[in-house]
Amino acid sequence: MRLFACGAFALSILGCAGIAVAAQPATVSMQAPSPDISAWSASPVGHKSTAHTKTTHVWKFTSRVLARTSRLATELTHDALRFLGTPYVFGGTSRYGFDCSGYTQHVFAMMGVSIPRMADAQFYAGSRPKGGVRPGDLVFFQTYEPGPSHVGIYLGHGTFAHASSSHGVMVSHLSDPYWASRYLGAKRLLASR
Repeated sequence: MRLFACGAFALSILGCAGIAVAAQPATVSMQAPSPDISAWSASPVGHKSTAHTKTTHVWKFTSRVLARTSRLATELTHDALRFLGTPYVFGGTSRYGFDCSGYTQHVFAMMGVSIPRMADAQFYAGSRPKGGVRPGDLVFFQTYEPGPSHVGIYLGHGTFAHASSSHGVMVSHLSDPYWASRYLGAKRLLASR
């Protein structure tokens, strides 16, 4: 649109110059257009290198997304720890009692992120984390039935928060022999929302 406007402006100036020349006696020769008009018609006003501009915008957008995701992960891990000691209740989804997937669903809901209710559905809703497991990712285990049947929130440094049937909401280590032998992997849900 700018190019069109600049071209129209240049043509109107050239047209006016032509009319002025036609009104003069035939002995006066037409002068070359002003250097400004040549510059305006050669390149649009105010345009910079579009490749550089696009790269800059993409980089800024990516940086904002990564910063937001990192901030959300930090908030998520802090929210996860708010419920330490909450009792285990099979089917529980509130601060009065949680089961493992009710706990993760509740913590994500506090961040405004809706995730499925059951551990296996949470497993299939997420994506494999690129670059390794990070705080805020969900970690899954095969416990009482085949497939993902237990879930927790990774906190960093090999630890995760989860609702355990024996201790309620607690922090455990992935390296603990019980959890290490049942570990299925991590899934990321924050970046995909």
